[in-house]
Amino acid sequence: MRTLFTALIVLLALTSCKREPLELYYTGKAQVDIDVDWTTRFTDNPKDITGMTVIIAKLESDSIIYTDITNDIFHYEDLELEPGNYKMLIFNEYFNGFGSMAFGDRKSFNKLFAAAQQQPRTTDFWDVNVSYMKEPEAIGCAVDTFTVLPEMADGEPRFVHYKDYIPTEFEGVQLKEIIDPMTTEMFIRVRVLGIKYMQSVIGSISGMANGFLLTQAWRRSEPGVHLLENWKISDVTYENGDTLKSVGYVTTTIRTFGLPHGRELDSQRDSTSNLLSLCFTLIDGTQHVFRYPVGKMIKYRTTEAQSRRAGEKNNDDMSYFAKTDVTLELDLIVDAPFYEEEDVPNLPYAQPKGTGAFDAEVEEWGDDEVVDVPM
Repeated sequence: MRTLFTALIVLLALTSCKREPLELYYTGKAQVDIDVDWTTRFTDNPKDITGMTVIIAKLESDSIIYTDITNDIFHYEDLELEPGNYKMLIFNEYFNGFGSMAFGDRKSFNKLFAAAQQQPRTTDFWDVNVSYMKEPEAIGCAVDTFTVLPEMADGEPRFVHYKDYIPTEFEGVQLKEIIDPMTTEMFIRVRVLGIKYMQSVIGSISGMANGFLLTQAWRRSEPGVHLLENWKISDVTYENGDTLKSVGYVTTTIRTFGLPHGRELDSQRDSTSNLLSLCFTLIDGTQHVFRYPVGKMIKYRTTEAQSRRAGEKNNDDMSYFAKTDVTLELDLIVDAPFYEEEDVPNLPYAQPKGTGAFDAEVEEWGDDEVVDVPM
């Protein structure tokens, strides 16, 4: 009897309910959709990128409120934010995805930095007890600010009739970000006298930046040392056809973070700010070391925009340096007109080991001297 009574109550409740049309519900947060462009400035092969990191902070704060890693490097749609002003960082891969660098101040949006990992200290006599920075892998960043408008939510849940037009403010925020490279290349070319006696060369360059700030683009002010390997010989000539007087060039290119912040301009560096060390191994196995203070010789490969900015300030020597210039390519040329012949490596005469070759100096015949030649 009790079961029948309960069933009648449920039936009456169901028949007395008023059915309402379906409604769309909004939580007061806006959808943030991000499209990411890797090919305009960063790379021609985005397929080599395995993931990206998205970091969000409030504009008025330094604390990071959101971090996510995704394998979809072209689109990001998993972000919902309340009204407010925000700043955002995107970079390829993730914090533990680089073998050449480590990341510090990871809870601070403004201070977040990457620093080069160090190789073990060398015991080589020509650069003893020096710790070289690992050559950085390619890393690119996009930094932006955006606003989620207040009218997107009034602090209460929002309902819209399912037949009504969805208000524009509920379409969310659409962002298009272009990734900028955060490393650059340095080209080094050294004129060498007696290059025919050279077997190999290795070197180093000191005073280069050991990292950069991810959200500010500036290089770190702390310097480090790059190992210079993989040299190539080019443009070998012989002076006046004399095979003993060979001249040529050794060249190499390294990936680097660039010059430390505060030393971008020539006026901020002296000759000792950067030291180029070269150790040549000759064909007889001997080694010869040359060192050059080159702080004033490192030059940015200027762009049209940079040259125009310099012209606007009536200064052709690039006394103005913009944050966007930090990854301009660098050139270091040890050659004329900045160096005399005695100021470039001059390798001494050498013969290969085990060849039995030698040089003999023959004095001129004397006028009064009789020489018997045995038959």
